[in-house]
Amino acid sequence: MFCNQCGHSVNPNSKYCGNCGNLLSSTNQNSNSKMALFGAFIGLGCFLLVFFASTLMKNASKKYYFNSEKKTTNQEIIKTTHSNSIKKGKYSTVIIYDNTYSGVNIKSNKDAYSLIEQDSVEQKDHCPSAILEVENQIINRYGITAVNLCEMNVDFAKELGNVFQKIYEEFPTIKGYITNLTLVNTSMETNYIAAFMPVFSFATSNTSSTYPWIIKTQVLLNTSYFLNEQRLEESVKAGSVSGHFPDNATIYSPVAHELGHYLSFLAMMKHYQLKSILLINQKNISTFYDVFDDFEKGEFSYSLIKEAYDSYKKDTKSSLSLDEWRGTISHYALAKNNSGDYIYDETIAEAFHDFYLNGDSASTASKYIVRVLKNKLEGDLK
Repeated sequence: MFCNQCGHSVNPNSKYCGNCGNLLSSTNQNSNSKMALFGAFIGLGCFLLVFFASTLMKNASKKYYFNSEKKTTNQEIIKTTHSNSIKKGKYSTVIIYDNTYSGVNIKSNKDAYSLIEQDSVEQKDHCPSAILEVENQIINRYGITAVNLCEMNVDFAKELGNVFQKIYEEFPTIKGYITNLTLVNTSMETNYIAAFMPVFSFATSNTSSTYPWIIKTQVLLNTSYFLNEQRLEESVKAGSVSGHFPDNATIYSPVAHELGHYLSFLAMMKHYQLKSILLINQKNISTFYDVFDDFEKGEFSYSLIKEAYDSYKKDTKSSLSLDEWRGTISHYALAKNNSGDYIYDETIAEAFHDFYLNGDSASTASKYIVRVLKNKLEGDLK
């Protein structure tokens, strides 16, 4: 059997992986024949499905979220801290990524960005000046509203910024939609190194309807890895060697994988003609729900992959099935959810990950998928 964290071969009776230290669940131990090595790059996988669904369905009215009957005034802003983010050790952060606010006077995008920035800056008091400088560089260069990398190695943080630079050079129209790049306290047992969270309900207005809502779009970096570079390097290397990830994966490339999800999500927004999700109100809520429904079903992701596959088949006359073709990217490109259904967006993210790492030497499937993704993103959403 194999570890669902790093892809390393382990004894079926082992409780922990000898390579990366991952706790091997009973499910992992009993389902090797069905395993898709579904661990390290969660992105839009099971971790995010949980967060996305719980965020949008919290206090649900009908199928979705927010049904606030309480009226508040401008002076009754309520701040709620959801995560237990007290720094508890060497590989943890003081940063709280999931503060929420209610009763806020929200009139414009400027108000939204200001509150996101304020929430971030208030957590920087004890962060080293060198890392603050890197955070500000990333904010200014790459259009990210809030960056919180407080305890991270400075050189490592700079290299993460270079990932954004390389991707934005390839896709120049995608700046400005990620609001947060942040460390987050979570254990290795959560089975993700980094995660893209397209929707986090950050704040609601002081109106009776609670509109508009402020939505954060975040890239989360698990402190168990990003503050432990040796652990991260070992996990990524093992995953690359085993074929779980594309060839030549590095400690920086998990972020590229998550940005593959980001590109896919922007393409889906453009497909539904949803220009922004920063502020949700009565005018765009219906379209927002359409995107959410598609996110759950994976229909847009599948259609993008199928378009790329059909083009490949036309050009090559290959006999490879769709799933065989996707599997040439990496094992993780065939990731499944807990119900056994393929997560097609993981194929897109892994294709982009492969293209980021290997360029013209990437798998043919990756290049076809990235080509279609580029076409979907032509022009500006705004």
